[in-house]
Amino acid sequence: MLDKVTEMVAHMIGIFQITLEQERMRDDYLKNDALRPLDPRTDPLAGPPVQFKSPYQLDGFDPGFRHAETAPEGPRSLPEGFLPPPLFSAAPLWIPEADILPEIRVEAVAAGFGVAGVALTLEPPGSVVTITYQSIHLSDNDLLLLADSGVTFVDPSWHAAQLQEYLGVAQAVTPTFGQGLPPLGDSAHDHAMGLHAQMQETGDPGLTGLTVSIQTGDAAYATYENGQSVETATKLDDVMPAFLAKKSGADESDEDSDAEPSWAPGPFAGLDGGAVEDDPFAPDPGHEVVAGGNTAVNQANIATGWLDAPVIAVMGDVIHLNIISQTHMLIEHGQFGGAGTASASAAWNSATMARVSSAPPEDEAGGAEPDGALSLPANWAVTRIDGDLLTVNHVQQYSFVTDFDRADIAFYSANTYIGLGDNTVINLADLAEIGFGYDLIIVGGHMITLNQISQMNVLIDNDTVTYGGVQPTDFSAGDNLVFNGASISTTGIDSYQGMQDNFAKAAEGLAEGGLSIDASVAHDSVFEGVDILRVLYVSGDVTTINRVDQTNVLGDSDQVHLALDNFQEATGAEVTVTAGSNAAINLASISQYGVDSTVSVGGDVYDDALLYQAGFVDTDANPLGVGLPALANEAVAFLADDMIGPDTGMDDMGIVPTVPEYADSPDMMQTMLA
Repeated sequence: MLDKVTEMVAHMIGIFQITLEQERMRDDYLKNDALRPLDPRTDPLAGPPVQFKSPYQLDGFDPGFRHAETAPEGPRSLPEGFLPPPLFSAAPLWIPEADILPEIRVEAVAAGFGVAGVALTLEPPGSVVTITYQSIHLSDNDLLLLADSGVTFVDPSWHAAQLQEYLGVAQAVTPTFGQGLPPLGDSAHDHAMGLHAQMQETGDPGLTGLTVSIQTGDAAYATYENGQSVETATKLDDVMPAFLAKKSGADESDEDSDAEPSWAPGPFAGLDGGAVEDDPFAPDPGHEVVAGGNTAVNQANIATGWLDAPVIAVMGDVIHLNIISQTHMLIEHGQFGGAGTASASAAWNSATMARVSSAPPEDEAGGAEPDGALSLPANWAVTRIDGDLLTVNHVQQYSFVTDFDRADIAFYSANTYIGLGDNTVINLADLAEIGFGYDLIIVGGHMITLNQISQMNVLIDNDTVTYGGVQPTDFSAGDNLVFNGASISTTGIDSYQGMQDNFAKAAEGLAEGGLSIDASVAHDSVFEGVDILRVLYVSGDVTTINRVDQTNVLGDSDQVHLALDNFQEATGAEVTVTAGSNAAINLASISQYGVDSTVSVGGDVYDDALLYQAGFVDTDANPLGVGLPALANEAVAFLADDMIGPDTGMDDMGIVPTVPEYADSPDMMQTMLA
């Protein structure tokens, strides 16, 4: 601290120095300010003016609509036998068993003989093409070690290789009707003809143990299950595995989701230290191990009513092919160490082909007889498409699931739930296409209709379950399901006849650039009762392709060991093991809606159907070691050398407890807890 005088002097010197610095800064500022240019100050945000040119002038809005200032003058006197100009009207939106005329636009046109008429314009139908690829790959190869039993597990890669071998066999015995998206355009006809030839050559591949059923032609139009004709198809819910059926049944019994669930605890529940009753997340009483219970589903539904007419004239060939191919392979080689036996599994190939008439039944078609003769159309509308008209739906679904679990389990609590499987994968496609209907369709090229469904299921369930101590209370193995369900149904039956001269002449005129037809076509007797004849002309092909390819590959080879020594004394609870109860499901339907048609054909007619059903169920021996004497060359190409060689004996490999090196109890904690 300074004395009072010294402090006052110090403050005075400091004030003097501050004042001196302020004066120096003011002097420097004035010098710099004087050196600045004398330009006027501008706003820092103002930029230079922008110059642009716009050589175009905006006109008023013009929608392009033209109309006559006055109404067209009505007809005066027409020469005898003269027909008024044809009316052009929009094609109606076609729905099965309905005839709805859309709104049309009226324009004034000039006609001969000084007469004014009207024209109703329309747009022709368009093509529709949908391509759907759905693929699922799931690997759930769990390794769970809750005990130290010294068991030896087979590596999951060995089971994966085995699954691939069985898949190759299934592909070898399944006829391949084309790969990928069918060709379109000019090659569609060649593809359809090749497909028809392949249908004629399809036969039994001759694999030992394979059950094959083939139905062709009219015989295929029925319901078949595993090669046998039945009245009604089996319902999927009736053959589901027990574990999955119980699971779905619990879901269906749920109450309204908007209401508060009955198990919801109150605000003070659990504060007393006790467990909440009916807790949905609490395990059921006892001990449950689920190593199976997997579900793989492919489902596709195609419903089309895009184009049809009661009278069709085709200058080229008519090809109509329906094909259903179903293959399933179920392999079960289980070793259960005295724990129990496997339940019976189910394998189904269920297919239906049906053709029904669009006409009402005779008892419903009755009514008052019309008075006098039916009239012929006095006017007609013609629209044309230069090129091909396509209706294509291609759906490909593929699921590959592996659930090769390895578990060494011991129970230490009152209630336990161990879920190693219980996987669900789903591919779903649902298509609905509603189009147009006409009174007459003239096709300058070919009319091709292909409906194909190909389904394959491969399920491998080679389980090995062992235990030490007491036997499990409830053991479930096997009880698997492979299910192929397919349906091709057509509403509207086509009848074929030779080409009529008037239709052929009209098609030639339209092919040369004509825009209408003459009275010889419009006044054909098949059009009695039609007011305005609606005609569609397609210069190219009319191609309809609906194709569904479905494949499920499911492997569930589990290895489970249960350490149940002194289990009853420790807990006394029940032990439930589910090693099977898997389901591989393919569901497909193709539904075509139309009307009964009379088809005049200038070329040839190829109308055929094929139903191929093949199944292989093996629960005893390994089919990969048997001979394949009658297997086709293309089928052998799918098989590796080790697949058709001698059996290696690996199917007998299982998990075996390792003998301890010492004779004392392996439970090291037993002495301390006794």
